[in-house]
This record gives sequence, C-alpha cells and structure tokens, in this order.
Amino acid sequence: MSETLPQQLFKGSGTALIIRGVAAILFGILVVVWPGVSVLALVILFGMYAVFDGVTNIVHYVRRKRRRSAWQLVGGIISVLAGLVAFVWPGTTALSLTLVIGAWAVILGISQMALAFEAKKTVGLWWLWLITGIVTTLFGLFLVFFPGPGILSLLGLLSSFAVLFGILLIASGAGLRRMGESPDARFSMG
Repeated sequence: MSETLPQQLFKGSGTALIIRGVAAILFGILVVVWPGVSVLALVILFGMYAVFDGVTNIVHYVRRKRRRSAWQLVGGIISVLAGLVAFVWPGTTALSLTLVIGAWAVILGISQMALAFEAKKTVGLWWLWLITGIVTTLFGLFLVFFPGPGILSLLGLLSSFAVLFGILLIASGAGLRRMGESPDARFSMG
C-alpha cells in the first residue's frame, strides 16, 4: 500500500526535525565533554553544527515540493551563513563569537516562531515549534545583551540550550512521523 501525500510529508518533515535534534544534542554533549576547549575549537564545533543544521533545513525545503515554508529556507540559510562566518574568521575573540552565536540564535528563533504560526493552520504540534523559537530567541538575546562573561563561561548555557533545542526538535519530529504512519494522515493534528 503506497503512502498518501500527507503521510509522506509528515514522515519527511518528522525525519528532518529528528536529524536536526540529534545534531543539536550531540553539539551540546560535545561542548560539555570538552570543557577546556579553546575558543578556536569551539568556533569550529559551532560552525560545523550550524552548517549541518542549515543544510539539513535547506535540503528538506528543496525536496518538499508542496506545502513548504519560506521560513524554513530562511532559517537554513541563516544557519549556513553563521557557520561559514565561524569558519572564515576562526580567530575571533570570545566576545565576537558570543555575539555571532547570539545574533544567529535570535534570527533563527524568530524564523522558527514565524514557521510555527504558519504551521498553526495545519499542524497541531505548532506550539512545540513556537516554544523552540522562543527558547532560541531568548538564548540569543541573552548572549547579545550579556556578552561580557565570554563564550567559555557560557559553555553550560550553550550546552543546555543545544540539548533542550534538540529535545524539542526530536519531539516535534516524532509527532509528525507518528502522523505520517497513520493511514488517514491529515494536515491537522488537534
């Protein structure tokens, strides 16, 4: 029995969110595992995560021909650009890196909230995406407004954010995949 279009969309979207969530959790764990990491290593680690997250988002947007959101593409592009900035200027100071990560998180969080409100019309789990966007934006604002402590003193916060972000993405993805496994998958989960 072939899957319906809604089933394919839910499964594909769910898988993309789960992959992004696992990458975020791995990033959070690596930050904790390497507590004495230098700013350069943290820049590279962040750059790899941001590029991976962005590329995953962009690929999902491109592969999904119907019912896709420009906000998903915007979030992917922002993540890739933030990762590339980290690679191009790896000798950046802790303060600069803090501001780059903060700006990235604010823009990514806003795009995630916009995507959540757009998805509200069709997906009942939209509020998980909204919470993810709010947490991401608040984390970014904290880094932008309080960069003084430096990125090394914010490792615990960065790790906690990445793990929480990953868990929220995985929860959203699992919910969408469950919807895609239902033979009568609809675009509304209420």
